[in-house]
Amino acid sequence: MWSVCILQLLLLLPAFVHPRRRYSSSINAITGSAEGAHRNSASECRFGGESYELEQTWHPDLGPPFGVMFCVHCECVPIHKKRRIVGRVRCKNIKSDCPKPNCPEPILLPGRCCKVCPGQDNNPDNNIVVDLEREEQEKNGRHYASILSGDGVEGGAIGRLYFRKKTLQWSLVWSDNLSPPLHLSFLDKQENILDEFTTPITELYNRTGKLCGTWPRLPRKYRRILRSEEMQVSVVFPEGTVAGSIDKHYGLTSELLSGILIGSTGLGTAVISIDVGTGSVHANLLFRGLVEAGQSGVPFTIQFVRLDGGDLVLDENVVLDSAASPGSGNGVNSIELRTVLDPAEIEALGRAEIQVRLHPAGRPGDLLTGTIIPRISCDMMDCVLSSRGQDREISGLAFMSFNKQGNLVYKIRIEETNPEVKMISLDNGKKSRRLFNIIPNIQADFNNGVAQGEMRLTSGQVEELLKEDFYFTIMLRDVALRGRVLVQLAGPSHLAGEPVLLSGNSTVSGLSWVSLDNNCRLYYALRVEGADLDSTEAVLDLEDYPLENLKALPLFPSHRRQLQVCQGRRCSGHADSLHKLTISRLHSGDAALLLSYPDVNLKGMLDNVDTPLSCLPKHNRNSLERVPGYLNDLGEKVPETLLQKCYYEGAFYDDGQQWDASHTQCQMCSCQRGKVVCDVMICPPTNCTDPIIPEGECCATCSIHHNSGRGCSLGGNNRIHPEGSKWHPYIPPFGFSRCAVCTCKSENLTVECYKESCPRLDCPHTEQIRPGPLSCCKECKLPDPKDETEELDLVPVDTDKLNDMGMVRTGLDILASGGCKWKGQYHENGDSWHPTVLPWGEMNCVNCSCKDGEASCIKRRCPVLSCKLQIRDDSQCCPRCAANRAEQLRAAQRLAASHRRRQRRLRRLRHRNGQLHR
Repeated sequence: MWSVCILQLLLLLPAFVHPRRRYSSSINAITGSAEGAHRNSASECRFGGESYELEQTWHPDLGPPFGVMFCVHCECVPIHKKRRIVGRVRCKNIKSDCPKPNCPEPILLPGRCCKVCPGQDNNPDNNIVVDLEREEQEKNGRHYASILSGDGVEGGAIGRLYFRKKTLQWSLVWSDNLSPPLHLSFLDKQENILDEFTTPITELYNRTGKLCGTWPRLPRKYRRILRSEEMQVSVVFPEGTVAGSIDKHYGLTSELLSGILIGSTGLGTAVISIDVGTGSVHANLLFRGLVEAGQSGVPFTIQFVRLDGGDLVLDENVVLDSAASPGSGNGVNSIELRTVLDPAEIEALGRAEIQVRLHPAGRPGDLLTGTIIPRISCDMMDCVLSSRGQDREISGLAFMSFNKQGNLVYKIRIEETNPEVKMISLDNGKKSRRLFNIIPNIQADFNNGVAQGEMRLTSGQVEELLKEDFYFTIMLRDVALRGRVLVQLAGPSHLAGEPVLLSGNSTVSGLSWVSLDNNCRLYYALRVEGADLDSTEAVLDLEDYPLENLKALPLFPSHRRQLQVCQGRRCSGHADSLHKLTISRLHSGDAALLLSYPDVNLKGMLDNVDTPLSCLPKHNRNSLERVPGYLNDLGEKVPETLLQKCYYEGAFYDDGQQWDASHTQCQMCSCQRGKVVCDVMICPPTNCTDPIIPEGECCATCSIHHNSGRGCSLGGNNRIHPEGSKWHPYIPPFGFSRCAVCTCKSENLTVECYKESCPRLDCPHTEQIRPGPLSCCKECKLPDPKDETEELDLVPVDTDKLNDMGMVRTGLDILASGGCKWKGQYHENGDSWHPTVLPWGEMNCVNCSCKDGEASCIKRRCPVLSCKLQIRDDSQCCPRCAANRAEQLRAAQRLAASHRRRQRRLRRLRHRNGQLHR
């Protein structure tokens, strides 16, 4: 009881020193902090008014009457926070670890925690090992590792995972005998699928050979499963399926080098940390297989061997205390090794020139081998290159990453097309000659301002690069470009494509990563460098453009969508519900990012964004660019002049323009206020007994006119009529006029038209009618037809007469010529109409058509709109996006009313179900 009270007072002790601070109230783990108003630096810890250095240990002193708490072990533990090392106080009560004395009345000696028997000389406190730094990593670490193997699959894969800000990022490499993976799944301990991901071949995979991915917005329940090490990962290869548990392991936080260990009887990975200054090496070898579960005290041999000459660098024997069971970490064993290597051997580790070998002592046949390379996590390194403060302003960028062979793959892009490069180098910028580290004369041949290559680094260079201590420098003929290399794990925006250079007419420049996932979500992450912009707001927009040959026309403006209001130099996020035409333009490279500060405007063209096929529209972009409704849905203002244009067979036609139909023969088409209308050609009568139709023509003629290339055209019709030919003129919107016949004179190639004369009628003027709007002459009104149930004689047809004049047709005539009878009405073959349904009237959303005696009706399918507020006009079938404030308010009221009706209906259903249960 007293010990509990004293520990509670100990928990309050930091609060007496810093009364506004709150601390954890755990009995077994007492947490302090290195932060506070009295902290001298981040590399110190303050506890109880005292300062402690990193890795310093002590027993807290509560003062009278309690004194020193010998059962509480405190340490200033180094913690990695935002790529910096800071101190944190971690305390642990070791009383529960004390061995139980064998005597009936043990005693507690002064200055000790554990009781001993009277006369016992040894101190049990000295045998209790407290490694608070290790416990901190294993308990609160964000880094995970996984070893994946499967029955019947030779080789396997290893993974590194990192959890931060509700996002799980992973990187995966596999043995050379396996093909690229097909599918990746996360499972719980009962092997239920938590989530699944496809594994497309991305630009990042082509550069590095690693599979990188993210699981954003990890649910809270799955986060608990991950932290409790009950989550598994499964990967499907063409050769089979491999799986493994996701566990925390010591050394992952400070991992600098990695390795995949392959063998015939097992699989493993190496987690290696290095202190380049002292040459100390810590290796944690994780493996599955080689030993049976439950074995204890198994000796292992660890060797480091040079690849070039086979020289033995290290040969150590380490004992595995106890082999893991399949239920513990999925059978993953861990062997640790601490040693010291000379500087040449340390450098060889970073250059992938040393191989690690692991096998049980006396069993060299059960061997796991692998080459040590820079860590296998998907680290993306990039820098913004600029020439600030020099005579000529020029910008560029460079990005790089380590591939699975251990090479640093880099690519450089600058604004100058054919630069005269003197030298390219990487250096740490140190002024001290002893500390200065440089990689000079990096090979790169520029082509159109782009250069790329590979190189290998030493362990010290890898360490400084991953700690962001390196600067990229390009020396041109008259200017030098320089930028700091920054490191981040590959996120959703890095998985496809390449970074985009953001530049403008200023000293400020930047870069942005952009990618589009399979859900058509656009991810972006950008940063800028130059002026003091840390507290400045900027607007980030996505702008897309129409086709290249249409950009200069005022009818086709660009479209801009605001993505985010950014604060400072960095900005990241995502955009949903992109329009299909925007995605199509993005896929074609006709899009850009615009970053607008109060005094600075930056722009970067998106030329290398990989677009999933599922996100692209079904129709080709050329067609969608010319569909007014599609553009209007995108939000672009469509001018009235464009609405009156007609699109036919890949071309635009002005209102009133006419042309020969290409979808069928012997028809003329015209544009009538945005609508294409086509009419069958009407042929003038011939005055010969044996008329013929020449090849390629539609109308009969008495003699063949040899095509001499000479002809006539009439009005806005682009059709060329051969000399000597006759035709009825085409007059939109009425069609072909039977009242006139035009002739192309051979003498002077002029068009001469004359009106046909009509016969005198013997019926009264009131009974004279014109059968149709294009009929030339009036006719006498026929008497009402008899009842259609009676059999009527069909009108006799004279085959020697063209019979192209209009006449009244009965229902039987319509049916005999392939027409349809629908709801008591007769429709000609080929007619289309909107049906009338009482009491609602004409159904504009249903189109009916008659084809060869069969009537069919189809309901019009409306396109899916990307806007939430939609309205439906009375004269239109499909809804459209609200165009102004009043329409938006009306649409919002309609949505609210619909929601209230749905809620009332659900309440009625619940009430009815409740009564049934009673």
